[in-house]
Amino acid sequence: MPVFHTKTIEGILEPVAQQVSRLVILHEEAEDGNAMPDLERPVQAVSCAVANLVKVGKETINSSDDPILKQDMPAALYRVEGASKLLEEASGMLKVDPYSGPARKKLIEGSRGILQGTSSLLLCFDESEVRKIIRECKKVLDYLAVAEVIETMEDLVQFLKDLSPCLSKVSREVGSREKELTHQVHREILVRCLDQVKTLAPILICSMKIFIHIISQGGKGAEEAAENRNYLTSRMTDELHEIIRVLQLTTYDEDEWDADNLTVMKKAQNAIQSKIRNAKDWLE
Repeated sequence: MPVFHTKTIEGILEPVAQQVSRLVILHEEAEDGNAMPDLERPVQAVSCAVANLVKVGKETINSSDDPILKQDMPAALYRVEGASKLLEEASGMLKVDPYSGPARKKLIEGSRGILQGTSSLLLCFDESEVRKIIRECKKVLDYLAVAEVIETMEDLVQFLKDLSPCLSKVSREVGSREKELTHQVHREILVRCLDQVKTLAPILICSMKIFIHIISQGGKGAEEAAENRNYLTSRMTDELHEIIRVLQLTTYDEDEWDADNLTVMKKAQNAIQSKIRNAKDWLE
């Protein structure tokens, strides 16, 4: 099971985690009373990676129009920068005294802060990207909501003109997101739902044409045609809601429906603890 839910997060966080792990291993090796080795080079590597990440993070904040990202990301940047300074201080202290207890404590705190802060930073950005896709999905949902009031060919032409670019954008962005995910189950659901939306869209337009033709001719079957159109609209709406739901998942466990009550309660407890941790991180 993948640790990170997207390939981008995995690609950025994995090298940072490896560099931090080296520091932790060096600390553990020295716990039996041995002197700590010179950490200047590994700490410098981590600091360099953090500096680049912070630079990109600040540029992202300045260029983004997402108020949630602008609110959440600065705290993660502050934490990462603070953790990086702790590592640098620990390195300097250990150079003077390789047995220093306070220095080792700073080393571990800094290492933990780097990983947690970097993870928070990447999640802030990723959640912002997901919100962009969801906004596009909701535009399509808004158009589908008015499908039942379209009663002339002129209105249908305008409806199709408005819907098509939004639908194309959703198809493109959800398709790209699917390729980015590391959880196979989520990828499969997105592919299936997107295929359904693509299949249903032309059938819906056809059903709307039939309804308009029937009412314009004053013929029988308008009620059945309206029911068929509404059914197709409902199907597309359901598929888009499922896409939105899956886009927001970050772990496979969230997608398991057949768990017993105890498991469900444990998951709820873990979710609450995770939110409390995030709240504490934000307060710090």
